[in-house]
Amino acid sequence: MALGKHWEPTEFESEIYARWEESGAFVADASSDKPAFTISLPPPNATGTLHVGHSIVLAIEDAMIRWRRMAGDEALWVPGTDHAAIATESVVIARHQKDGMADPRGELGRDELVRRIAAFVEESRSTIRSQIRAMGASVDWSRERYTMDPALNRCVNEVFARMFADGLIYRGPRIVNWDPHLQTTVSDDEIYHETRRAKFYTLRYGPFLVGTSRPETKLGDTAIAVHPDDERYQQYIGKTYEIEWPKGPTISVRVVTDLNVDPEFGTGCLGVTPAHSAIDFEIAQKNDLPLIQVIGEDGCMTDAVGPHYAGMTVKECRRAFTAELEAAGLLAEVKDYDQQLSLGDRSKKAVEPLPKEQWFIDVNKPVVEWKGKRCSLKDVMRETVASGDITILPEHEERKYFHWIENLRDWCISRQIWWGHRVPVWTKDGCEPHAGHVSPADAGKGEGWAQDPDTLDTWFSSALWTWSTLVDPELTKDASIDFETLLAKSPDYQRFHPTAVLETGYDILFFWVARMILMTTYATGEIPFKTVYLHGLVLDRDGDKMSKSKPETSVDPLEAIEEYGADVLRLALLQGNAPGKDLRLSDERLTGCKRLINKLWNATKLVLMTLGDERPQDVPQTPSHPLNAWMLTRLDQLIESMDRRLEGWHLGDATEMVRTSFWGEFCDTYLEAIKVPELAESPETKQVLLHAVRTYLALFHPFMPFVTEHLWTEIGGADADALIRSAWPTSGRRKPEQTTGADAVVRLIGSARRVRAEQEIDPHSKVALLVRARAHADVIESCRSVIERLVKTESLTITDAETELPADAAVAVESEFDVAVQMGAADRAAARTRLEKQLEKTEAQLVGVEKRLANENFVSRAKPEAVERARADAESQRMTIAAIRERLAAL
Repeated sequence: MALGKHWEPTEFESEIYARWEESGAFVADASSDKPAFTISLPPPNATGTLHVGHSIVLAIEDAMIRWRRMAGDEALWVPGTDHAAIATESVVIARHQKDGMADPRGELGRDELVRRIAAFVEESRSTIRSQIRAMGASVDWSRERYTMDPALNRCVNEVFARMFADGLIYRGPRIVNWDPHLQTTVSDDEIYHETRRAKFYTLRYGPFLVGTSRPETKLGDTAIAVHPDDERYQQYIGKTYEIEWPKGPTISVRVVTDLNVDPEFGTGCLGVTPAHSAIDFEIAQKNDLPLIQVIGEDGCMTDAVGPHYAGMTVKECRRAFTAELEAAGLLAEVKDYDQQLSLGDRSKKAVEPLPKEQWFIDVNKPVVEWKGKRCSLKDVMRETVASGDITILPEHEERKYFHWIENLRDWCISRQIWWGHRVPVWTKDGCEPHAGHVSPADAGKGEGWAQDPDTLDTWFSSALWTWSTLVDPELTKDASIDFETLLAKSPDYQRFHPTAVLETGYDILFFWVARMILMTTYATGEIPFKTVYLHGLVLDRDGDKMSKSKPETSVDPLEAIEEYGADVLRLALLQGNAPGKDLRLSDERLTGCKRLINKLWNATKLVLMTLGDERPQDVPQTPSHPLNAWMLTRLDQLIESMDRRLEGWHLGDATEMVRTSFWGEFCDTYLEAIKVPELAESPETKQVLLHAVRTYLALFHPFMPFVTEHLWTEIGGADADALIRSAWPTSGRRKPEQTTGADAVVRLIGSARRVRAEQEIDPHSKVALLVRARAHADVIESCRSVIERLVKTESLTITDAETELPADAAVAVESEFDVAVQMGAADRAAARTRLEKQLEKTEAQLVGVEKRLANENFVSRAKPEAVERARADAESQRMTIAAIRERLAAL
């Protein structure tokens, strides 16, 4: 079938993808003896839609997988979706509320609400699947997983039970991040901070002055903390004071010491509110202080603040309480300051530190066996990266990782929502808690047990993703099989774990990547992956985050696929990309990538026309024509260079390498050169030509798979019907020094073309060209007809190094030759006319600037920088005039 005028992605992409999928091209074989290469796709939300963050993940990971599959690995790319507990439950509840149900939880109950959420998710998962397909992602759909699959739930419960038995999971009162809007806890990593202008209050507090940004919490203070060495407060340490708040409770506070109190900050006195600050909670634990909770889970003041303030919102109480303090003369000072406000990542609402009984993972308890030592989870997380077992790219992200590890606190893993993996713990009066993947009743412990109502943090199940997705689902159905046996008898786990690369955004290094290291090393005794590749953010044209409020500068990936095709979007996301580097995506960038695909399309069309029905399979090892030898050598060098860059995961560099070689060496040089009869009629030229185009299609394939697959089919693949199944090109190891003469010819052509462009010679005009060769004169002479065609010469003289160059020629100098380009009379006349017009215009501009500078009013009244700018303009114009006159004299 003849190629059309342009590549039409909407006509071919879905059909090509279906052909790949139906042929089993994506399916990995666990029984093969090839080296394993595995990537676990970061699971998008099951109810989500494709956004630019997903797009760059799919583009990068598919390039990795396709390269390693073609390079001979047994490549497995595991797809799946995440149940996204808080987000999904919020969406479903909001839908029911919109339909008129005031309290979906209360009206439906737990079982029915969970059933409806599950049904909603199942209906929605097909959307994200189709969008992953639209990107061309060669994931193994036969191994698709979902974080709420029964098999993955078994893994979650097994790990929880093991950690519980090891004393790593415990339940206790702690200060947690409570989201009053979502009515659940959120982890430290699910919080972001905004700086806002706020008030800082200084209160008269018995004999002290205490500063605070949250005066309403002082209604629940139980201590005042000072530094143990602060001389100002030595007489007060250990004493207890009764503080009567206006229209509020009388609180009893004890003066305690703490090394963390900064005596230089404010008054050096810290009001301790153990129920509403993690720092204050720790002080209370050390000093056996009571907790008084003054803010409830609904975000309103509790009865502990007295009837006047109880029931008020936090802001209402702050206004009322400070007004009473001022009236009582207890408000010493109020000033403005910049406050760091903690907001929930999901709700975008203020988060309250509240005391709650929660489930935690202890990261400091040394009970984990790792490389023959007993370590804490924190120790193992640090050691895996410090030892080089896991490499993080870019390297500077390792410093952030270690900093995060050093400041890691016990992980709160429970959430007060219904959708998600329910905490697998049952309790019964008079019995030890039961934790496991089977209920106490099924374990033969009788009836009367109650399961904990909380669910687990989404990141708990996501942290098991690299290995839980490889456990045999059939084996997990047998409750009698223990955890070690599950792993030992799961072929995919044994074959494909640890995974090779974890590719994701640097913004979730701590949310997900670090937790996978924590949980996988504990559960399996293995690292989850060998390399962490952290891509940067995809920004809009102006360098800002993509936003629906700025559609004129943002790119919707689904719209981009519809308009340009998936290959263009993928290429735009890969070109110039590097680990950790933010990337600007715009319509202009997409248009530039479309030009490359059109160039590939048109070049292949020309090759097909040149070859006709011939498909020579042999490639000459030592071609007779220098340019055929040069083309093969340059392809060898390109393959070797790309292999080196790809092995270091420099995908952007590899993409640029093949683009530059294809456009400059193949299209602009070789395809033009073979139009010369002596090359066009040579049988070896068709051999080289077919080999070259097949090589470029294969090298481009990981980055833009659809168009390359289509063109491969049209031209006839060398070793496979489908490009996706063909081998990655290998270098013929030709020696570059054997084609140095041809290299000189190509550089000579480039130099002559550059001189033509600099002299602004009409592209259609012919020139007289003199080449003064200091080396490779014989090769240059053998390529005479090629030089004449590509440079467009009316005459070509090739001489030795002693020959004088024409005085009126434009010259380019190289180590092996000099090139002198002489214009014809018509071009010289046109150039003179053009330069004379430019001279006249520039002289007029200079006169205008000099008049301004001669005007005393301008010089005395204008801003100094404006005067300096005018002087600089004048000097620049004088230099331009001199250069124009020099060129006119040469003409």
